Amino acid sequence: MESPQTPRTATRKMTKVFKALADGTRQEILQLLEEQPYAVGEIVAKFDLSQPTISRHLSVLKEADLVVDQRRGQNVIYRLNDMALAASMRQFFGRFRSCQEVLR
Repeated sequence: MESPQTPRTATRKMTKVFKALADGTRQEILQLLEEQPYAVGEIVAKFDLSQPTISRHLSVLKEADLVVDQRRGQNVIYRLNDMALAASMRQFFGRFRSCQEVLR
């Protein structure tokens, strides 16, 4: 069973999420992955960026737990971790009275 997060741990996790969301390319990758899972090469083909650059963006998203990857043969398939994304947004925005009613 997973231990509860301390306030400091929760803050660090939220910082990683917002760092990941602060970049436009990573936002586009998340929107792409909302459609369906994609292999790294398929993601690279949709952007005018190199494979190492896309891989770095995916690494930041994975570190923030916003995407998960799975190896299938020689391919690494990425998919949106929509439950973690939703939980992060509820956790952060739920701190504000003005958002609490909207989140229910």
